[in-house]
Amino acid sequence: MSLQLMKERIKHSGSTAREEMIIDGQNLLKEELEHDSSYSPTMYFWNPVLGCDDRPAKVRIYKRKYSSLNGNYQNFLTTYDNPIKIGEYLHDTKDDTYWLIYNSFNVNDVHYEGKMIQCNYLLKWQLANGEIIERYSNIVSASKYDVGETGNSTLVLSSNNYTILIGYCEEGFELEGKRVFIDMKPTKPTKVFKITRSDDVLYNSGNMGSLLSFIADKTEFNPNDDNQELRICDYNKNTTPLPPTPPEPDETTDLRCVISGNTNLKNGYKRPYIVKFTDKNKNDISWRDVDFKWNIVGDLGLVVNSYENKIDLLVDNEDLIGSSFLLQIIIIGKVLAEFEITIIE
Repeated sequence: MSLQLMKERIKHSGSTAREEMIIDGQNLLKEELEHDSSYSPTMYFWNPVLGCDDRPAKVRIYKRKYSSLNGNYQNFLTTYDNPIKIGEYLHDTKDDTYWLIYNSFNVNDVHYEGKMIQCNYLLKWQLANGEIIERYSNIVSASKYDVGETGNSTLVLSSNNYTILIGYCEEGFELEGKRVFIDMKPTKPTKVFKITRSDDVLYNSGNMGSLLSFIADKTEFNPNDDNQELRICDYNKNTTPLPPTPPEPDETTDLRCVISGNTNLKNGYKRPYIVKFTDKNKNDISWRDVDFKWNIVGDLGLVVNSYENKIDLLVDNEDLIGSSFLLQIIIIGKVLAEFEITIIE
């Protein structure tokens, strides 16, 4: 064997027996990942900021169970070139459930495996600048924990407090001390809780990601300040002025927009898409200030539900698998943005 050929072999198979076994293990899992019955083709990374699916998660799912600590959970396994970090969100489009990565481990440089817990509530709160934040959360009873508030040495027995877990985000640091709705009623919620303790260290795993943990204690609903329609507590107590309203854009020259969402629409499953507007200097413009409409090029019999700056699309026709269509934003009769979507099996 020539020296050059030997160098090429070492480059592709490793310079030691251990490296060769690791590379063989990585390649084998890549080839066989999607062929196992545990592979989940309906699982996608979820973008919590844009509120839409991102890319396929490419995971195997196994050991689905329930625990009193975190509720429903399941284990996952994925390839070494697809690391999944703690605090990331996944969306299973098969049953429209959302999952929070609870732990994740690099196993001998061959693959990643860990545990994800099911989110059971969409938590909403308002930042000091007036912006409303939404994050899927895992909420369980915290009656066995201290609620984080000082008292007068009186012991009160109560189960009206929760532990809340969300993925790490800077907006989460403003949750401590806030009052939030935790109420499954679709309209006119009344169950209000106060975030009495936060923890950004307990679930910190460095480069592998992090969770934010909170304790919420039951408090009283205030009909004067708590906005039931927006599901935001203390909505009228925002003392920090909102950023100045941007000038009315010239909708023929100044306005820009981007449609975000998954380029693949799975037959039989609903997918959300979102549009964001900016001016020519890339300053955000509220969709409420823009007279726009959605348009779909091609009559494919899609089921459409548009609301705010979002649109949900659903197709249920196997004959359309493999075909594509354009999703457009129309302003004053002109196409401002378009997004090509392919229907897949």
